[in-house]
Amino acid sequence: MTHTLAVPAPQDRVVRPPERRPYARGYRAPAALRGVLRDAHRTRLGVSVLMAGWDHVSVPLAALAAAWPGWWSGGGGRAAAGVLVVLAAALLVGRQLRALECLVHEASHFNWCRHHRRANDLCAGLLAGLPTGIRIARYRADHLLHHSRLGTDDDPDLRRYAELDLAGLDRGSRLAYTRSMLVRLAAHQRSWYRTTSTDLPGLLLPPLWALAVVAVPGWLLWGAGPAATAGAVWLAGHAAALPVLRFIGESSEHSYHDADTVFDSTVTNLGAVQRWLIHPHSDGYHTVHHLWPGTPHHRLRLLHEELSAADPDGYRRRLRARHRVLDAPTPVHVRTTDTEE
Repeated sequence: MTHTLAVPAPQDRVVRPPERRPYARGYRAPAALRGVLRDAHRTRLGVSVLMAGWDHVSVPLAALAAAWPGWWSGGGGRAAAGVLVVLAAALLVGRQLRALECLVHEASHFNWCRHHRRANDLCAGLLAGLPTGIRIARYRADHLLHHSRLGTDDDPDLRRYAELDLAGLDRGSRLAYTRSMLVRLAAHQRSWYRTTSTDLPGLLLPPLWALAVVAVPGWLLWGAGPAATAGAVWLAGHAAALPVLRFIGESSEHSYHDADTVFDSTVTNLGAVQRWLIHPHSDGYHTVHHLWPGTPHHRLRLLHEELSAADPDGYRRRLRARHRVLDAPTPVHVRTTDTEE
């Protein structure tokens, strides 16, 4: 008995689309800056530890300042001031937690300490990963895929960009932007948790940390009521302010729909509100970060300024940037597929 191999008819054959290649860099730095680029990649563990330590400590300090019983015992004027302090403290807590998330991002690139990677992960895990609940190894696997496969179907940020229709964010006014953000916020939050911590212990770390460094000190200082107030301030910062700041930050970093290189699809956010509130630790210098991911946070701004001065036509005028949250990024003027060695 003979067997014949069935050959599918032409209409039955599966045609696979060609795999998309990662975006080319789209920028070549001037040769005169080789030494500057080399120096910019030097990590300093002490600097990162000090910055993370301040972010780490400032969260309980802000929450405890808002919980001080004196705000509520001095009459209407002091109580009104206390309400303002509580709101400001919640925003500050969210901002400092956002800053710690940015330092986890830095640790995923070994930008705390490149030559002692265990020290990099240990210090970042204790000071930044613990308060935010981010598993550095889990985050690193996803984030480095974003860098190595930028612009392809494997790019997790591109998938999120498409799923949430971030190109459709309405930046026409504050009200329009707020509405446009709120309809996407819950889905963005779910996506964030999927890529940072996928187990119950990871989700429990932030509230357990807050219990230890916020609520317990409040109870020891002033009793149960102020401890509850301090905990509520942390919760408002963690559950309300932080997701909003994170969404604004992450939705402002790329513009995939109108560009096809790393340089042109990445946006630098330079405004004062962006630098101090939404993109702490120089996270707003995102174009430089994507071109040279091994540049630590404390050297990004200097490298951006060096490039702007040395290459005004190739870098500064072509840079896609926004100075306000509601701004659209400056348009692509020149396209190139040059690559940096």
